[in-house]
Amino acid sequence: MNALEVIRRVEAMGGRLVLDDGKLKLRAAAPLPEELTAAVSQEKAAIMVALGAPLDTVVSDILEDIRPHLPASLRRLRDDGLLALVNWSIITAWGRSVRALERSQVAKR
Repeated sequence: MNALEVIRRVEAMGGRLVLDDGKLKLRAAAPLPEELTAAVSQEKAAIMVALGAPLDTVVSDILEDIRPHLPASLRRLRDDGLLALVNWSIITAWGRSVRALERSQVAKR
């Protein structure tokens, strides 16, 4: 389920997803199915973007969510340093994937 589908399902069940002081809040008169609340958590960043949250707010929220799962040395990094490290990791992984694809295409010739 993508972010827009999650928003539609929440609204169809009488709930609302809103931004409140930069945080995503789920409001509903009755509890929503666990599968749907899990989808909200999984698509949180995309939902925030769809609801109009500024990208720096979304990135800060993502970093806040992952920070507790990092080693202590990385938890201490400021957001900009941690984001640079994440970006570098993505760039490195992308480069490895491109090189592997190139090698497989050369091997097929």
